[in-house]
Amino acid sequence: MNAAVRAVVRTSLQFGLNVYLVKEGYHGLIRGEDLIQQATWYDVSFIIGQGGTVIGTKRCMEFTTIEGRMKAAKNMINLGISNLVVIGGDGSLTGAHIFRQEWPNYVKELLAKGHISEEMSKKCSHLNLVGLVGSIDNDFSGTDMTIGADTALHRILEAVDAITSTASSHKRTFIMEVMGRSCGYLAVKSALMCEADYLFIREWPQPLSWPDKLSDAVREARKMGKRLNIIIVSEGAMDVNGNAITSDAVKKVLVEKLQQDARVTVLGHVQRGGNPSAFDRILASRMGASAVFYILEATNDSESVVVCLSANKIIKLSLMECVSNTLKVAKAIERRDFKTALMLRGPNFKLNLDTYKQLIREKQSNDSSDGNITLILNIGGSSNGINALTYSIVRNTVSFGDRVLGSKYGVEGFIEGDVVELYWSSVVGWLDRGGVKLGITRVIPNDKMLKEMAEKLKFFKINACIIAGGYEALQTAIAMYDNRNKYEEFCIPIAVIPVTYSNNLPGTDFSLGADTALNQVIKLCDIIRQSAEGHRPRTFVVEVLGGSCGYLTTLAAISCGADASFIKEEPFNLLDILHCITVLAEKFSTKKITRGLVLRSQLANENYTTELISNILSEEGKDWFVTRTSALGNIATGGVPSPFDRSIALKLGQISTEWIRNIQSQCSGIVTSPNSAVMIGLRKNSHKYNSLESLRHITKDYIPNDIWWLKLRLLSKMFEDPNYWKQFSN
Repeated sequence: MNAAVRAVVRTSLQFGLNVYLVKEGYHGLIRGEDLIQQATWYDVSFIIGQGGTVIGTKRCMEFTTIEGRMKAAKNMINLGISNLVVIGGDGSLTGAHIFRQEWPNYVKELLAKGHISEEMSKKCSHLNLVGLVGSIDNDFSGTDMTIGADTALHRILEAVDAITSTASSHKRTFIMEVMGRSCGYLAVKSALMCEADYLFIREWPQPLSWPDKLSDAVREARKMGKRLNIIIVSEGAMDVNGNAITSDAVKKVLVEKLQQDARVTVLGHVQRGGNPSAFDRILASRMGASAVFYILEATNDSESVVVCLSANKIIKLSLMECVSNTLKVAKAIERRDFKTALMLRGPNFKLNLDTYKQLIREKQSNDSSDGNITLILNIGGSSNGINALTYSIVRNTVSFGDRVLGSKYGVEGFIEGDVVELYWSSVVGWLDRGGVKLGITRVIPNDKMLKEMAEKLKFFKINACIIAGGYEALQTAIAMYDNRNKYEEFCIPIAVIPVTYSNNLPGTDFSLGADTALNQVIKLCDIIRQSAEGHRPRTFVVEVLGGSCGYLTTLAAISCGADASFIKEEPFNLLDILHCITVLAEKFSTKKITRGLVLRSQLANENYTTELISNILSEEGKDWFVTRTSALGNIATGGVPSPFDRSIALKLGQISTEWIRNIQSQCSGIVTSPNSAVMIGLRKNSHKYNSLESLRHITKDYIPNDIWWLKLRLLSKMFEDPNYWKQFSN
């Protein structure tokens, strides 16, 4: 919520609007006085990385009455406020919509009673309303994600990851109860990402025989070699008769039927706390800025709207239409129409649930079968999420009776015959592991190595190949595709999965590993800036990894509240650096701010190095601040994969294996068509098959024309420089 508040304030000020912060929600709107305060640019400095909301929130029954809403309207009109941005759930937004509908009546009555002037009644005759959805449950219809949901997933997985080490040591079973009384989103996503053995949610009611099914699932998992079991229970879980299924009931079954050492952990409000994730900071910033844009374009005939995320784009929808659809889900569940409830939850919810069912559907034995054989090659730099991707590929392949071979250390390992077969049990515990368990190298095969690869493909009887990695992986796949006429062994389905923290490959909005790296970058930047507490004003110049691509730098600048950022895709010069000093000097002159942050992408400019920028700031800004330099390096590529990356890994693993089965069903034996060699990307919330034929022109420093995140540079600059928009005022 703080990121959204900051975005609304700073975007409003850019356009010369007065903006007020209402403390304690509708209670503050009714009470007025010191609870409605005009905001300045620097009032929202450093709040983007804080959890909760700095302006507070409070349940207010008085706002449900006409008298209470009348008081709120009076306070707003007396301050000349006729635009309202509300951040909350469907209840808060419904209340705001009613307030807006009744607004003309309040204006007339307040004028008649002499509480407001004729001039103010005309100025505030119409109330413009824009809603932002803040809900960890992600239960609002119309938006792919709500503010807070991704952070809640971070908290859940941190708790599960911390518990599993102890649980494994003692061969225990943990029942994790997560929030979601009316929506199972958090439960489904966390079950997917922590390899849960069973899942209980409201939208997937269990048969009355669930105790037996649960026991069988846990028993089978132990038989396959698992030392621990995780059971995810949503608060609102129930059976087909509508009877609640509680965590204690699940524990009782495991203890009595299996004599398990089972423990219950209720995460509760831990899920609501902690610093917001990178995804939430960026989502809230985009939504907050868009709310101001929608207010600026509103007319007296405009309806109440809510800001939503759809296919990675910010859109506006009818507020009450979205609220109505949200309420329909609850009504469908009440009448036990679970098919309709799942449909109303949206395609992503159903896809996640179907994926979970697929991953736990069959646990194949370690006996090799006579099915098709898929090879996994990891080629490129180490990037988080490859282990989770391997897990998904293995589970989705083996469950259909086929086999998976993994090459140790990429092309070189494959040529040397360093290949292992991966079974269902081989990848237990890989979902939350950082690094690359199979190993990875950046070697792109030359002509001699391609011949040796063909020989090994024939030797191991490989029918398909999945190559995970960045630029090197793409070039390896293209080389194999180009040599199909020379080596028959390359005439198999070849799929490249983009895995690189730089997020610099074309044909995909997101590369696996980029979100984990971004979260590491903002965590480190938060720590670096925190180290300035208690010192005289300091500015940190931080070099962010990413090669020639400014993705991490741009999104980190928004997420961390940087004062300036420099990337290769956007040429800069000495004047830009000097302007940065002006912005910092104005900031420090307020005496309220003691910390500054400037980000530079790794290869942004061969002449304006990180050290040179730091030296310029140090010399020219010495009257206002001291300068320190930090290069994050590969430390930002470490850590466990984020929920977002685990989700991408599971999705891409499933898509790639389904694509291979489809190609093999169409062509038995040799395949030569261009559509049998692809890179599988994620575009606009769906997957896209990019033929290798169309990607052969790609170079290491290639910059696509349709980079979605470059459009966020405008937001970054608007949040950095309080006078940025003045240059366009004419």
